[in-house]
Amino acid sequence: MRRFFNPYIGRVTYLLFAAAVVVGEAAWAAMSPPPANVAPVIKVIQTSHDLGQHLAPVGELRFSSKQPSGVPVIHISDSVRYQRIVGVGAAMTDSSAWLLYTQLPRHLFKKTMDALYGPGGIHLGFIRVPMGASDFSANGYPYTYDDHPPGGLDPSLGHFSISHDSPYILPALREALTLNPAAQIIATPWTPPDWMKIYNNLGNTDNASYLLPSDYAELANYFVKFLRGYARAKVPVTAVTPQNEPGQGTWYPGLNLPEWAEASFVADYLKPALRRARLKTAIFGYDSTWSTVTPPYVRALLTGSASRDLSGIAFHCYYGTPTVMSALHRQEPKLEQWVTECTSQTDPTWFPAELEIASLRNWASAVALWNLALDPAGGPVQAPNTACHGCTGVVTVDERTHRVSFGVPYFQLGQVSKFLKPGAVRIDSNHFVKYSAAGPGAGLDDVAFLNPDGTEALVAYNNSSARARFAVVWHHQSFSYDLPAGAMVTFAWRLTGLTDE
Repeated sequence: MRRFFNPYIGRVTYLLFAAAVVVGEAAWAAMSPPPANVAPVIKVIQTSHDLGQHLAPVGELRFSSKQPSGVPVIHISDSVRYQRIVGVGAAMTDSSAWLLYTQLPRHLFKKTMDALYGPGGIHLGFIRVPMGASDFSANGYPYTYDDHPPGGLDPSLGHFSISHDSPYILPALREALTLNPAAQIIATPWTPPDWMKIYNNLGNTDNASYLLPSDYAELANYFVKFLRGYARAKVPVTAVTPQNEPGQGTWYPGLNLPEWAEASFVADYLKPALRRARLKTAIFGYDSTWSTVTPPYVRALLTGSASRDLSGIAFHCYYGTPTVMSALHRQEPKLEQWVTECTSQTDPTWFPAELEIASLRNWASAVALWNLALDPAGGPVQAPNTACHGCTGVVTVDERTHRVSFGVPYFQLGQVSKFLKPGAVRIDSNHFVKYSAAGPGAGLDDVAFLNPDGTEALVAYNNSSARARFAVVWHHQSFSYDLPAGAMVTFAWRLTGLTDE
């Protein structure tokens, strides 16, 4: 068997979590720059597959001049640098925001958001926001920002309003940005208003729901109004994608937006509308599965009229391998790539630990899981929930007890996000697994990054059934470590001014 552990087997309560995070933060804060040419102290923080350890400090190490032998060796070179890392996080869906903001007492909402976005928590730095309903809506019904206008049409968008988001989505986002002002937001529509589509419905059953050619300009202005409305509400949006999973048939909100249509919309309507509005919002294309190497949809976007207007390509983890991003980087090295969605229960080959490591190793600058918060039943959701059966959030909010629990995704995200600082870059390290459409091979995977303040981190994950004994070499110094099966560990230290020879 290739996969041995199910990291969703347990959760810990907020109180149990809090003690570990506070201790971990204190350990990190206590680290001071060592004198030049002195082996730095290495802080070790670990999460086990059963959450017996969760972001737990497990001691300190020091680099030694002794060279390792007889074990796999991870070689780190901070002089070889790759992409800038935006951050990791999850989606603030309608359901997530509703659970967090309306179903928790105010003090617990504050504590939970601090645990998610605060420097004393895991300090998530990337947020995906649906523009209108996704399949996860608090009341189970789809919506947009311009539904049922008088007369059935609204080409001037005079009926447009983001008032739906005011009671709980915008307050939750403002709280996140207050706790982490550097967090970046990408916004994505699942559907335009129904009056902009053939068949006049919000879903995309049988993949037969298209944007009317006469409404391309109206949809571009819809984006502008959304971005301006969010900016006025003190929620700046860094980037948008034209459509979530274009061409995916859905019973929930969706749209068939073929590659030629997305290219035309971006080049002829969306980018000009943003320019006229003096908005510098970035546009990411595609926003769908890794699929096959350089998906035809992506290739068409990058060879067509929209190529000059796209800042990057957004991917989801389903039905493919992260190496598609490395292949794309070789073709388009200046193009940024973000992984904007992954639900590990739907695609269990990419648990959060492996998703983060594999995505960052393959040139992703940002990585997001799907729902930030769900209830114990995996909702609220627009029935019948066949697209995400068994989904869980990064945190679980129980509407009945009004309590919060933190599962493996939370702590595995924290093993990366807690140690990332704005401006971090990935640095060179080798690893010991291969990625395929069936998922990563069993073994030891890792990724390393360097922060602007000189702190460095190596994140490693053992997805095999046996303990992994390995060594790390950095600037001709080394340390050894024994990582339990299914565990994820972060080694953090401060650069001392040494350089590779």
